[in-house]
Amino acid sequence: MKVFEKFKNFKDSLKKTKEALSEKVNSIFSFTKLEPEDLDKLEEALVLSDISFQTANEIVLGIKKRVLKTKGGGNGQSPLTEGVIKDALKDEIKSKISKDFPGINVNNEKNIFLIVGVNGVGKTTTVGKLGKYYAGMGKKVIIAACDTFRAAGKEQLEVWGNRTGAYVVSGKENQDPASVAHDAVQKLKDKDFNLLIIDTAGRLHNKKHLMEELSKIKRIISKTNGRPPDETFIVIDASLGQNSLVQVEQFKELIDISGVIITKLDGSAKGGIIIDIIHKLNLPVRFIGTGESPDKISEFSPEIFADGLF
Repeated sequence: MKVFEKFKNFKDSLKKTKEALSEKVNSIFSFTKLEPEDLDKLEEALVLSDISFQTANEIVLGIKKRVLKTKGGGNGQSPLTEGVIKDALKDEIKSKISKDFPGINVNNEKNIFLIVGVNGVGKTTTVGKLGKYYAGMGKKVIIAACDTFRAAGKEQLEVWGNRTGAYVVSGKENQDPASVAHDAVQKLKDKDFNLLIIDTAGRLHNKKHLMEELSKIKRIISKTNGRPPDETFIVIDASLGQNSLVQVEQFKELIDISGVIITKLDGSAKGGIIIDIIHKLNLPVRFIGTGESPDKISEFSPEIFADGLF
């Protein structure tokens, strides 16, 4: 897959976040002369873009270290200009999100992705989009409907299967989700498929039940396939801002998470949460939902994100 196709639509999805952040940052430059203390207003602007106070504070401290030495003082040094500050801000953000995470594990002949997250964040839609994305890379895809207790969950995935060409494995209503996972893994092993993507339940209000359900699914996958899932992605809704970070932390208590997928970024001004997911939670953001149609999904790029904010 060509590089530009991997990141298709990603920069456009940052439009609302960019507009909101730029408006707040630009207001700081309404003064004729920018003083060092004015940089503290940057912290408020970042927090209002749904970056945590701790991370915003670290970014501003980093900017101060970078730019205060350039302040004019009669010694030929440059003044604190808008361009200088924005370049420093961009560099600081990039430094927070450019970590050496391993690539997505799709190198085996047969791969399994487990998808988790609360209901209502676009998890099932994301499963369908991932199916189409990897089908476009030449993979033969199975998607499994393991949220057997949610009304219409099975039917929703079957619609996505028809739209994307993925094979769908589903069970009866209220069937044990682990048994559906077993059937899907067996289908992956026995037939000419390359990738299995498993949709799961997201009833976080009942942690004990969800933990038992997810743990059982992982055990069944490991036993049937000979190894655990290659990736476990959590799906979160960008419009929920910092509340989405709480969801990630809660799921991390239940199950090992290898990456994050963010939905609805194109309709939200709260893209700042991406910085905290990577910097505070030390998790890679793997994909971004960039719209409603099946092809509106993009791999995440730290460079495109940081450059796309200004």
